[in-house]
Amino acid sequence: MNLLRNGSKDLIKELNRSIVINMVRLQGNLSRTEIAKETGLGLSTVTNIIDELIKAGLVSEIGTGDSNGGRKPVLLKFNGDFGIIAGLKIEPNQVKMCLSNLEGKILHKAHFSYTLKESNQLSTLIIEKLEHFIEHNVCASKLAGVGIATPGLTDRESNEVVYSPILKVDHGDLKPIGTHFNVPLIIDNDANVFALAEKWIGIGREYRNFIGITVGAGVGAGIVIDNMLFRGAFGGAGELGHITIQKGDRICYCGQRGCLELYASDAFLVNEVKRMVQVGTPTLLASDTPITPENIFLAAHKGDPYVQELLEKQGENLAIGIKSMIHLFNPEAVILGGEGMRGGDFLLKGIQKELAVHFFVKHPRKLQFHTSQLGDDVWLIGACALVVSNLFKVPIYK
Repeated sequence: MNLLRNGSKDLIKELNRSIVINMVRLQGNLSRTEIAKETGLGLSTVTNIIDELIKAGLVSEIGTGDSNGGRKPVLLKFNGDFGIIAGLKIEPNQVKMCLSNLEGKILHKAHFSYTLKESNQLSTLIIEKLEHFIEHNVCASKLAGVGIATPGLTDRESNEVVYSPILKVDHGDLKPIGTHFNVPLIIDNDANVFALAEKWIGIGREYRNFIGITVGAGVGAGIVIDNMLFRGAFGGAGELGHITIQKGDRICYCGQRGCLELYASDAFLVNEVKRMVQVGTPTLLASDTPITPENIFLAAHKGDPYVQELLEKQGENLAIGIKSMIHLFNPEAVILGGEGMRGGDFLLKGIQKELAVHFFVKHPRKLQFHTSQLGDDVWLIGACALVVSNLFKVPIYK
């Protein structure tokens, strides 16, 4: 089936407009002449498009640049406040949400807890909370779209969470959210969203090919190839947590045995500490202390050598999976993030120890390894990036 749209004058005009607006949006401080030179479009074509965008309020003139002998060029800037985006991150017991402008600047943040018996109740609750959130934070700009980050397998066409054992959701329909607000609704797996945030305004801007690795309740990977997010046939690419690293061992909720997630997620830490306590290991986490990821990280930072060693082991296990991704995709960089990064230097020590050896290690172009600098906002920024990438995508596909 050919998904490319048929050529026409209107399509060419739309394509040219998209090229111009994305150049202004992503680079900024450009003149009409520079845009024409960079894109290969005629100056008159660029001028007409820019005039339309200025009239619509998407682009503005911000002064003049240096002259090469003639008239000083007028510089252009994308108007990020033209619209607002609602970004949401769905977690097992809470939903985080924000309002941002079209350049990823978060204007307002909030969150709410939930306990639901039926997954279809979640859409109704989100609509109620988001509507109040928007009304409470009155913005001059109109809502341009809603982006949602969620763990699990998602279907972007039907706006459905197909399967998420972390959320305990099977075929959760989120479509009513977009319908209620009458705006585009874009959902995606949270690892993809993490990679999008890094590519938009994070460390990922420096690379054409990188992998974003998330660790926490689950383990996932967002794969960026040639500046584009690779999602696979139906959005399932990057399920790093379900690479098998221990044949015939413990069974995972996905039905396989020996999945990486069993040895590198928050559940691995909790189960191993419970085992330590049962056998009498003198850890700071006594039998009467709630064994949670937060308490485990706290014990490590208080100097518990047993927990520190466990976090290092978690890092080594995670790096086994990361090396598989490195060997498959040969990225320029790996960017690590997620709630599990609270394991800090102990987790990183294990990762770096295991990553010291891989097939490409002798190549002069060294693999770069980073931890995300976007903090907990990375999910909300990425959810907003879902909408922006949809609004300004090159219009050659149906």
